[in-house]
Amino acid sequence: MVVKVSDREISTKERSTGQTVTIPYGMCVWATGIGSRPVVMDFMKQIGQTNRRILATDEWLRVEGCKEIYALGDCATVNQRSVMEDISIIFSKADKNNSGTLRVEDFKEVIQDICERYPQVELYLKKKQLKNFNALLKNSEEVAEINIEKFKKLLAEVDSQMKNLPATAQVAAQQGSYLADCFNRLQICEANPEGPLRFRGTGRHRFHPFRYRHLGQFAPLGGEQTAAQLPGDWVSIGHSTQWLWYSVYASKLVSWRTRVLVVSDWIRRSTFGRDSSRI
Repeated sequence: MVVKVSDREISTKERSTGQTVTIPYGMCVWATGIGSRPVVMDFMKQIGQTNRRILATDEWLRVEGCKEIYALGDCATVNQRSVMEDISIIFSKADKNNSGTLRVEDFKEVIQDICERYPQVELYLKKKQLKNFNALLKNSEEVAEINIEKFKKLLAEVDSQMKNLPATAQVAAQQGSYLADCFNRLQICEANPEGPLRFRGTGRHRFHPFRYRHLGQFAPLGGEQTAAQLPGDWVSIGHSTQWLWYSVYASKLVSWRTRVLVVSDWIRRSTFGRDSSRI
């Protein structure tokens, strides 16, 4: 990792050995990711989120510690609730007759709510190549009924599938569409909640929680070539992929005016080359 940058050299430290290495340079291009804006940092201090780099929200993109304030994009991250944190409450919700044990049939009414409220459960089932939550229970040493301790053991590894969302425009765009849809249907969902069961309360949540859908990614390689990774592990590299990137990029621009300007700039660059007079 980089430990020091001077006007002529960069000092790095090897993680394995702890040895510091000095590298001389003529020009340094620094690209280390994103940082929070001062207005976001000031807001985090006001609401007590001082031990974080970015805002923490719940699965509905509400800022933690605030009632009706929402955050999306690079300034925030979804703080997914842990299954083990609510394991006893989930068990009691499924145990309708308070018998202290559960059968597969007892989960039929809450399985969908569990998978929606805790998306890491679905990821865990995929990793284990299990069709659904029932398959996980049936695989548990062929036991017809399970108690709370067995239930905890079954789901002990589920939270290892929790992942932070990438700070990309794709995530921000999906979050924006999600919030717009929620706000437009606010009155309807106030009267008829459509979200999952409230495990720590009564009734249901007003909306379904935000769920990110990865639609693929592009990486320009230079020389009019691009690498693409799309759902289904489809990978492509080359000039044809560059044109696919052009198409997707232009389709995501917000106005026709911007599209015309960007496409005309691409045509001008391919015809006359890049304008380096301003460098």
